Amino acid sequence: MPADPRLVLLDGFSTSRQALPLETFPFTMGRARECHLVIDHSQVSRLHARLELDHEQIVITDLNSTNGTYINGERLPPGEPRRLRAGDKVNLGQVCTVEFDDPGTTVQMAPVRLPTVGLVLDEDGAQVTVNGTRLDPALSPGQFMLLSLLVKNEGRVVTREDLRKYVWGPHEEVTDQTIDALVSRLRKRLEEADPEHEYVITRRGFGLMFRNREAKVTSQTAPFTGVKT
Repeated sequence: MPADPRLVLLDGFSTSRQALPLETFPFTMGRARECHLVIDHSQVSRLHARLELDHEQIVITDLNSTNGTYINGERLPPGEPRRLRAGDKVNLGQVCTVEFDDPGTTVQMAPVRLPTVGLVLDEDGAQVTVNGTRLDPALSPGQFMLLSLLVKNEGRVVTREDLRKYVWGPHEEVTDQTIDALVSRLRKRLEEADPEHEYVITRRGFGLMFRNREAKVTSQTAPFTGVKT
């Protein structure tokens, strides 16, 4: 008989490549101690995501997490179940990654390779990819730090004071003109890479906010409905 589907721990875990069999559903992931997979990191919500069995298929649902659940780089809309396929990489809060492995279907079905849509930031390599294409030349250190702060706070307003402390340090005196110039250069680079989408949005009187591009749903990746909760 084929082995149970499982999650393989990849990035962000002390023990990499460890496999967790999925034997009980629903299977929860998050910071709370009652979760089946406990991830002790502030970027991960207490109840971050849930796996369920629906008509012999495993689906994943983001439980309205603060920092998002991603499948192969695509952020899932909260509360909308999505089918998992063998080889899919699930990222929680942009701090840890697991791979879904289903031995029973791997030999029957080639892994689905979804096109990379929107902006993906690689902090370890200090690289930024937009719609599958790496920015070349790379962003300057200041631009990368600014973008990193915005991405980490996606959907939330980042103030000028937050930018000043994160990019230049808490004791550095930086003028508004200097901040505006850095933001303008970053916007120009992102606009050159993707002129049809505005990644950095100004909230006048408050600050800046990052908004990533979302993939269009196709029949191959359409969310499942009717999942029991």
